[in-house]
Amino acid sequence: MIVKNGVASGRWYTGGGIYRDVNIMVADRLHLIPDSVHLAAVEVEDGQAIIRAKSTIEYTGTGVRDITLHVELKDADGQIVAADSMPITIMEQTSQEYQQKMYVQDAKLWDAENPYLYSYRAYIKEGDTVVDEECGTFGIRKLQLDTKHGLRVNGKVVKLRGGCIHHDNGIIGTAEFAHAAEDRVKKLKEAGFNAIRSSHYPMSRKLLAACDKYGMYVMDEFADVWVSTKVDFDYGTHMAEWWEHDVTNLVKKDYNHPCVIMYSIGNEIPEAGNKFDVQWGKKLADKLRELDDTRYVTNSLNLLLAMMSELPKLMAQSAQAQPAAETNAQAAEAGVDEEPKEINSMMSSMGDMMAQLMASDFAAELVKEACAQVDITGYNYAASRYEKDGEMFPNRILVGSETNPPDLDVNWELVEKLPYVIGDFDWTAWDYLGEAGIGKINYEQAQGMAFYAPYPCKIAYCGDINILGDRRATSYWRELIWGFRTEPYIAVQTPEHYGDPHNMTQWSMTNAVRSWNWNGYEGKPVKVEVYANADEAELIVNGNVVEKKKVGENKKYIAIFDTVYQPGVVEVVAYKDGAEVGRDRLVTASDDVIISAVADRAQIPADESDIAYVEISMKDADGNLNPGADKAVSVSIEGPGVILGYGSADPESEENYFDTTARAYEGRLRAAVRGTGETGTITVTLSAEGLADAKVQIEAV
Repeated sequence: MIVKNGVASGRWYTGGGIYRDVNIMVADRLHLIPDSVHLAAVEVEDGQAIIRAKSTIEYTGTGVRDITLHVELKDADGQIVAADSMPITIMEQTSQEYQQKMYVQDAKLWDAENPYLYSYRAYIKEGDTVVDEECGTFGIRKLQLDTKHGLRVNGKVVKLRGGCIHHDNGIIGTAEFAHAAEDRVKKLKEAGFNAIRSSHYPMSRKLLAACDKYGMYVMDEFADVWVSTKVDFDYGTHMAEWWEHDVTNLVKKDYNHPCVIMYSIGNEIPEAGNKFDVQWGKKLADKLRELDDTRYVTNSLNLLLAMMSELPKLMAQSAQAQPAAETNAQAAEAGVDEEPKEINSMMSSMGDMMAQLMASDFAAELVKEACAQVDITGYNYAASRYEKDGEMFPNRILVGSETNPPDLDVNWELVEKLPYVIGDFDWTAWDYLGEAGIGKINYEQAQGMAFYAPYPCKIAYCGDINILGDRRATSYWRELIWGFRTEPYIAVQTPEHYGDPHNMTQWSMTNAVRSWNWNGYEGKPVKVEVYANADEAELIVNGNVVEKKKVGENKKYIAIFDTVYQPGVVEVVAYKDGAEVGRDRLVTASDDVIISAVADRAQIPADESDIAYVEISMKDADGNLNPGADKAVSVSIEGPGVILGYGSADPESEENYFDTTARAYEGRLRAAVRGTGETGTITVTLSAEGLADAKVQIEAV
């Protein structure tokens, strides 16, 4: 199969071809409609859960048939804990929904900390014959939402430590496998996240299953557009015809997944500020509630986009509050006096003016109807509204549906302070392909409207976690803000750009990496970033104290030291009330590296249904990663397997992920291995000039 994906259908990498499972259903003329068995815990109290089961049976044949509809719920040990059967007379050429109730005693509840799953089986029996069945998993949990407590899950207040993710899987593109999904969810949880937002289209079944299994709350998003397109051939060209069909499929896919706690009807929809087109929001919210009364509805609003048509007038009004020259410069930079520009570029260009506009009463009035249509108002980049909305709209619940990474220290204080603000979703938790370079730091020229990085950049480079699944420096700072990290963390700014003027977008925070390997910069100045929940931090290089300074003077939990790079050991000691509370150290790795390679699972299915990752690192003899070892490494494979993808997290590499040679970036590479349909031993070999080969074996079973 050849796919020619030659038109602009999304603002990031959307993929092409078949990249999620496709199945053919073969069934009796009397059958359960796929995804029609819907379980919900309608009441949870005193250890008892009342489970409502709805099932839709279709019969396309002739004649009357007598059947029994059975539903069973089993615990994790496989024991039936609740069951019900319903006798049904099925008339020809009908499709009917049937409702049953089951009562689970001593119910075990699902939440992100304890993701307990039951399994269910719904089946049709005609006499002693099972005609059709559907099996799956289900979690029992109780959701509550109010302005006093915010969001409660099973009676406990939950603040959503959220991150936005796109649907691609880095080196394997948009292909989705259970292992890739579980790898992402596990690593996001390890980094402190308890919630993810599917930006900006519905989440895959495999990712939902992983969120159920490992405990991750989900905001599942319907679309990036309604009827106004953002690129020429996106969903906006199909929305009017397909929205009802697609919303129905979204709900059917999600219904039995306890991880899904809310649906988002859209992302940065300009129609939200138009009194006529905003009626689409009511249609979407009403349809979602009609199909699913167990979850909440939100809308991820970008107030700047909603007021786009009013910007020239607002900019003119702004001139009364600041010098005309400054206003005109900002207007010209943002391009509001010309044809409207791409939203990311405009947001990056407007700077402080964007926050002022979003905090205005005009903005609040403009989206008042859009906010009233949903249960939770989602704000993209509008934390300046949180306290104002609490005063102006006392019945409104808020969530930061998309926020800037460097703003978490300020945003999280508001989340903790204001009960009606239920969480914060960072842009972005996991890096992705497309929107190239929106998080890169530019040392060459003012970025202005052209802040996207030019070719060969292909990665957004704004993720807390890069496309290989490695945590970047910002992730450790975020963990401190959330209160999960006690030890300090060292990262080092690249000495190549020490003292250089630079430009940052709103998604940039730092270029610091965890490395004390800077060949060629011996004796030259370097900045060391220290993240610590401490009063003071002391930097030590090769046993010599460089400086002790206060932490958090310019930004919460951060201290930045100037020193001189000398190979060896850089260390930090953190102090609270004069007593040591933790330390961290980095060691210069030897340039005599070896290729370290390990598979993250010993077996894969031979039937091509799943993958394993081979993690490749450049390490010295003592096991220290050398981030500066950018050697070209080739991959080859023997046995019943193929390399599905291979490469690094380098945002500017010209290599393709289907190439068999790639250069290590920050000392790391990754390969994805898939079966070919036969069982046997797969051997993956990594080789580089001047180094011994590394071999990894995986069994295809």
